[in-house]
Amino acid sequence: MPRAPRPSPRPATTVAAIVAIALLCLGGAWVALSGGEPFALDTAWHGAVAVAPGSVAYYLAAALATIGSSIGVGICVAVAAAVLLLLRRWGDAVAVVASALIGVACSEGLKMLVARPRPIDALLHPPGSSYPSGHAMGAAMLATALVFVLFAVVRSPRLRALIVTTATVWTLLMMWSRTALHVHWLSDTVAGALLGWAVAVLARGALHFFSTPRTSPVLS
Repeated sequence: MPRAPRPSPRPATTVAAIVAIALLCLGGAWVALSGGEPFALDTAWHGAVAVAPGSVAYYLAAALATIGSSIGVGICVAVAAAVLLLLRRWGDAVAVVASALIGVACSEGLKMLVARPRPIDALLHPPGSSYPSGHAMGAAMLATALVFVLFAVVRSPRLRALIVTTATVWTLLMMWSRTALHVHWLSDTVAGALLGWAVAVLARGALHFFSTPRTSPVLS
């Protein structure tokens, strides 16, 4: 039985991922130089999405915070990798794990460099700095990595659209939860989502590049 082909990012998508990383790094530099002050859109969004402690929205946001924590994402990555290994999809497993490890390393590195304070009215008190959002990074990274995995076996355009929509909604929900709980500014979550998406795209692209057989030039 032939193995399912591994979908790889288009060149334009790879370029977009590189540009996204450059932009979020520039944004981080701007935030650091401005002392971590929120942007005008951050402040407006901060007030618009506030949730009251004890409300249904609060408990939903808190549940998403737990699911999207480092432990929650780590469990999801481990389960996904284990299933892929059982299915003998070694490359896919490597891509998912590599995306997670690189994403965490980049996120934590940026947090230390930018050192943006979290909003002072946070409803939860997680450790670490605010920029970028690790939860948003993890959600976008895992969602994007799994989209590539599923696209190897799903051919229906409608099902593919459903997969992409589900991945997008999941990432947006995680971004909302972090801002609704006032533990991040909107720009933190945008940067985190961009980072997670870009890392997953580049990891998949690297897998395709290094696993594609090369032919030596014929000398005449």
